[in-house]
Amino acid sequence: MEEEINSHPKKKIRLWTFIIILFSVGFFCLFFFKASFTISKVINQTDIDQFLPFADNLPELPEKNPDRINVLLLGIRGLEDPGDGKLLSDTIILLSIKKNTNQVALISLPRDLYAQLWCSEEKKKINFAYAQGGMDCAKKTVSYLTDIHIDYAASVDFEALKETVDILGGISVYLKEPFEESFQWAKEGLEEDEHWFIKEIDGEEKWVFYLARGENFLDGRTALYYVRSRYSTNDFDRMVRQQQVLMAFKEKALSLGVLTNPVKIYNLLDVLGKHLRTDAGLNDIKSLISIASSLDTDNIKTRIFDTTPEGLLYHTFINEEYVLLPNKENFEEIQEVCKNIFD
Repeated sequence: MEEEINSHPKKKIRLWTFIIILFSVGFFCLFFFKASFTISKVINQTDIDQFLPFADNLPELPEKNPDRINVLLLGIRGLEDPGDGKLLSDTIILLSIKKNTNQVALISLPRDLYAQLWCSEEKKKINFAYAQGGMDCAKKTVSYLTDIHIDYAASVDFEALKETVDILGGISVYLKEPFEESFQWAKEGLEEDEHWFIKEIDGEEKWVFYLARGENFLDGRTALYYVRSRYSTNDFDRMVRQQQVLMAFKEKALSLGVLTNPVKIYNLLDVLGKHLRTDAGLNDIKSLISIASSLDTDNIKTRIFDTTPEGLLYHTFINEEYVLLPNKENFEEIQEVCKNIFD
């Protein structure tokens, strides 16, 4: 009788051990299949149905620097955006990694930069490259303009930013001066709060998007409006805000220990599967992940090309269209900056 009583706790322990093991295996399988499904959707996919032939009057593309990894990041509105230009890349950022020092740089190129696209015989703003010829065209266009070999490209739509920021629980940005967008979102407000108020402009009441001086907490929707705003400032200031949000995103992700939070990982995988596309292969992604932990993300170098004296660009109009051109009518100065960003 005593042996039977003593056997009950042991049976319960074995049962719970079996349940825990079964749950753990099921949890691992869930993430494995979720990750595999996400990767299958992300890799070698594109929103472009038609690829145009490459132009034959452009210089040879630069050779790969074995000490650099360069990834072209493209932000697009997305196929579900209600407006025009769903596939125009409003955000063009070159992420560069120097392997022997683990340094990281972010180089922003303005969408209005005017040049011949790699997949076209005509000159256009470079934000048309992805829309006309997919990632290959965008990579090669930016590569010959910067004289930097680009290893991979990735496109992500605006909805991904919104959802990802919300998964992280929001981000914080610090402003030295208050920010106000009085025109672009005149009809976008939902209700008055710390970031939205109604203001009379030219005799008409309009919604104004606002961030105060100092620390600001942004949810996904607010972060998206912040990085897209440009009417009250300009596209160059918007590039600064885009880099600022990327930095804030990095800080929040690392501080939360996202890689140890299975719920956040699962939700992030879901967002990536829906909104991210890349031409990097599975082994390429594994390689990037393996070096990510050793990168010096506390001292990221940043550069923006604009119309300031140091920005190397000037604006003009071609066929009544606002465009940006390099100061010396070629891209040599820009190329020098890009190649020597870590010096």
